[in-house]
Amino acid sequence: MSSEEWLTACEEAYPGVYRSLVAMGARQADAADALQDAFERALKQRVPVQRPDAWLFVVALRRWRTARWRNRIYVTLGDRSIGQVAPPGEDAVTLIAELHRLPDRERQVIVARYVLGLSQIETAQALGIATGTVAATTAHAAHKLRERLSEKDRSRPRR
Repeated sequence: MSSEEWLTACEEAYPGVYRSLVAMGARQADAADALQDAFERALKQRVPVQRPDAWLFVVALRRWRTARWRNRIYVTLGDRSIGQVAPPGEDAVTLIAELHRLPDRERQVIVARYVLGLSQIETAQALGIATGTVAATTAHAAHKLRERLSEKDRSRPRR
């Protein structure tokens, strides 16, 4: 892949990776910052990569996690801001809340598979886990989400 093709692929992957970071729990501004750092690193990338979206996701996810841990250490609770974000729809809020309840590994696999659209093999390579682990984790996490979302749906008042 030429450097121009690499750059184009990264630009095309940007929106999907951004949504993936938000689904992982990043605030919109934090997701944009982490993705910008990953994109900057992509400009320096010299090793061939088959899925730029998976590469960007993993690099941005690591950047966001590092920044989040640094903020926990250096920023006092009173300095944290919620930010000005338009509220998503009720179903999106429910899904995001349930994604946040999943353990990190399950959330990463679900986001990689269903938000980024990576295959099991690509997800395994991107996250550094076995393909069988991806399959089992996907099934387990999807089952949890289905159960939790159907429970919330049954308990929601009808209009």
